[in-house]
Amino acid sequence: MLTNRITIDIDGNFFVFVHSFIRCLILFSKVPRYRKTSKGYHLWIYLDRLITEKELYKYRLLLFDDRKRVKLDMRCRLKPKQVLFDEKKITEFDGKNVRVIKHQVFPCCVTTVKRTGE
Repeated sequence: MLTNRITIDIDGNFFVFVHSFIRCLILFSKVPRYRKTSKGYHLWIYLDRLITEKELYKYRLLLFDDRKRVKLDMRCRLKPKQVLFDEKKITEFDGKNVRVIKHQVFPCCVTTVKRTGE
């Protein structure tokens, strides 16, 4: 499998996110796209060349991707699916009502929140 896309899932620590962001700049001379999630950060970068599956895992580990996620992808016998969603649905309960909150990521990496079901 060849790909030109690397996705990174960083849970929690802001400083790990910054370190990963800087490593992207150094390794690829590109600014990665990113967004804040409820647990941490997602980064993704599109390369100018195709890389092998082995290179993909190497870069994901170098960029501090979630190690459990990388191990699961490495064990997968099928094509590894990098799971960073362009759209995610989250429910919110305020003690009385359940609301669906929909996060969308646009190409400029701006995250907007739409509330539905009120």
